[in-house]
Amino acid sequence: MNLIQYYREQFLELVSQFEPNWEEEPFFKFGYRWNAMTSNLYKEFFQISQMKGEHMYLMYAIELPEIYKNTNIVEVVKNVSSSYELSMYMFSNKILLSSCVSIENLQQTTLGFLNQARGEIIDLVFSAIQLPPNG
Repeated sequence: MNLIQYYREQFLELVSQFEPNWEEEPFFKFGYRWNAMTSNLYKEFFQISQMKGEHMYLMYAIELPEIYKNTNIVEVVKNVSSSYELSMYMFSNKILLSSCVSIENLQQTTLGFLNQARGEIIDLVFSAIQLPPNG
């Protein structure tokens, strides 16, 4: 078993016990990826990836509905400090917030990373303020 398979097995074992709502994408080409629906509005992703010759990465992401474009979420994300690499992607009908860590810097289990990254991102989402209509 190689390292990426080890982390996949660890994640599968942990989520089967604590968060069974995660579903693995069977045809993901860049490692392993799981999806979970938090509610009708939010979709979560967890990914273990490794490109040839690169370090392995863990990534947690949440898809936010378009209504978050009417908040100050961009400024909130820009000004946050995190031990992870945070990214935000704007699409026409959604926003994707992601948190990523190299396996070299991982200091907990895969589920530990997911929960810490989720907590940081949820804090950002809930600290975003609705902007006035012309703001």
